[in-house]
Amino acid sequence: MSKRKVAPGEQAARKKQKLPDMNQNSAVKSSTVRGDSLKWKEVSLPGRLEDAEGFFGLEEIDDVEVVRDESTNAIMFRPKSQEAVSDDSNDDEDGEEWGGFDDESQPHQSSSEEAKSVPVVSGKAKTPLPKDQPDNKKQTQKSDKAADIQPGLGFDVLEDTTDDTKTDISAWKDLELHPITLSQLARLGFSKPTPIQKAAIPAIKQGHDVIGKAVTGSGKTLAFGLPIFEDWLSTAASIRNASKKPKKSILALILAPTRELALQLHKHLNELCMGLTSHPSVTAVTGGLSIIKQQRQLGYADIVVATPGRLWEVMNDTSANHDTDVFMDRLKAIKFLVVDEADRLLSEGHFKEIENILDALDREVVDEEEATEERVTKVSQKSQRQTLVFSATFHKGLQQKLTAKVKPGKRMSDQLLTNQQSMEYLLRKLSFREAKPTFIDVNPETQMALALSESIVECAAMKKDLYLYALLMQNTAAKTLVFTNSISAVRRLVTFLQTLKQPAVGLHSTMPQKSRLRSLEKFASQRTVLIATDVAARGLDIKGIQLIIHYHVPRTADMYVHRSGRTARAENSGRSILLCSPDEVAGVTRLITEVHKTDKAPDVVDLDGRLVKRLADRVDLAHKISDATIAKEKTNSKDEWLRSAAEELGVDYDSEEFEIQGQQGRRGRGGGKAKKIKETAATGKDQISQWRAELQSLLDKRINLGVSERYLAGGRVDVDALLNGKADGAFLEGR
Repeated sequence: MSKRKVAPGEQAARKKQKLPDMNQNSAVKSSTVRGDSLKWKEVSLPGRLEDAEGFFGLEEIDDVEVVRDESTNAIMFRPKSQEAVSDDSNDDEDGEEWGGFDDESQPHQSSSEEAKSVPVVSGKAKTPLPKDQPDNKKQTQKSDKAADIQPGLGFDVLEDTTDDTKTDISAWKDLELHPITLSQLARLGFSKPTPIQKAAIPAIKQGHDVIGKAVTGSGKTLAFGLPIFEDWLSTAASIRNASKKPKKSILALILAPTRELALQLHKHLNELCMGLTSHPSVTAVTGGLSIIKQQRQLGYADIVVATPGRLWEVMNDTSANHDTDVFMDRLKAIKFLVVDEADRLLSEGHFKEIENILDALDREVVDEEEATEERVTKVSQKSQRQTLVFSATFHKGLQQKLTAKVKPGKRMSDQLLTNQQSMEYLLRKLSFREAKPTFIDVNPETQMALALSESIVECAAMKKDLYLYALLMQNTAAKTLVFTNSISAVRRLVTFLQTLKQPAVGLHSTMPQKSRLRSLEKFASQRTVLIATDVAARGLDIKGIQLIIHYHVPRTADMYVHRSGRTARAENSGRSILLCSPDEVAGVTRLITEVHKTDKAPDVVDLDGRLVKRLADRVDLAHKISDATIAKEKTNSKDEWLRSAAEELGVDYDSEEFEIQGQQGRRGRGGGKAKKIKETAATGKDQISQWRAELQSLLDKRINLGVSERYLAGGRVDVDALLNGKADGAFLEGR
């Protein structure tokens, strides 16, 4: 079969063709395309899926048949329509495949000359393509970085080495930290150690057990995090130089009372390791997340940050995919045991799991096969691990209820523990390696941060919502955290403030874990108001919190210390405002006695009466709307539960009949509240819509704080500034 000679002009006009592949079926090849030549459509994941356990980048394609070449066993795609093929697929393929012979392309280098110019790597020549030129530049950059790597550990080169030159870290030199640690501190912007870090780090590096007490926001995390990181660096160097690696074990176990605090510690320790090519593996073990994923991560974890409940669950898990004995062996070999917020974890009647965990760490199991098949436990020899205890409060009196009765002539502050008594209390609870641990108290005179401004706002109990809204309107630019004593108050205040167009989010212990994380993320990244219970009082470190409002007086004095400690952190200033009703005066008085030893009470401040009066109409309408919304949700939830229960029992559901039967055996208080909820839930949609329209008209108006509306032309008012919006402080607007 003779081939027709192609003229140069005809060759130029003809489209580029692919080289025939003799190893593939021609019928399949002519109708199939590559996967990257198709018009793939990205699949959007639903919002409720959150992080989707790391599953991202899903794409789909329609009208395409998947075929397999019989000769090469390769998978190809056969589009049923031309719409499934990408428009630029031909251009992409032409750049990589044979384009035919072109008589006019004489200036191009021949294949033999190109082969000579290609450098040989590992004995194989690779033909460079024009589109690969950026990759050659990347390879050159990588080789330049590799040339800068000095002999030693494989993790001593950061991804970004320019940031550490911007921070002066000379104040850290006295602590004799590893150069890598100093570089990481410079990258994070920590120019000098805090008092607790300066006192605790040398003692921990020398191998002492440490009990550290410092005010909230003073850097306790790095006080124990840096010595652990330093120990890992020295261990990694010894392993690298050893002929055989020792058995993998967990380096440190850090216990925290709440999920939020545990996840925050996990985040801060990971930030310390960020940018290193090799670093310790930090794993968080908390409730609300997949236990199977956490068990998988524990297999190669160096540092474990855990809450007692979930850790005890993992320690007792006997499922097939988790080897409990291996995990316990690794856990017993820890070098550091850190108890953060120890006064909360070790307090009487709380966290029964912590006692079980500490007991399990101090025991070893021995098999006596010759005598009996039973497994006998015995207390192991004195532990070789370092125990590090940190908290802002160790006083027993601070944990007592402020509403508790006190014997006449005796103050609650008389029951405060001294440093020696605190030491004895912790010695009974924990198994220290040393007979006398090192006790470090960098703030012996005060429990509160020096840059914290405290004040009290007196108001009636039924006016707290109004005063809370007034405080938020006066501090629209401040990141605000509001604490309450109950979950129901959190839900009610969130609905109330959202009705007033305030960006409020809630946080409490019964929320799903991902909802809690979502609220914290919104609060950290946006100008929102966080309404929370005391679950957010300990250890939570969110940058930029400027105002703490105590909607309820805290139950204990130490909780007031931790609540207020969410602001004025790391030498920043902050304010703490306590809303006090007449029935809370006794608790506030005891709070002042417990926390402020100098008998200097926080200042009592008064809000602007004109502002409170002008906000009253807004608050009244918001109450009507939010109360109706909450009542409808409660009624619907109750009806759904009763209806489902009736269906399971096989009886007909009649709401009125159920209510009559329920009231027959009811005595005492509560009937009036239920009746009021029912009446409120009966509010019609038209009425609620009317209230919303009235409220919106009020919200659209700015609040006049001091401009006389009667005599605008009297000369005392700058009308031009008012019209241009430049009269600062004259009007108040929302967030």
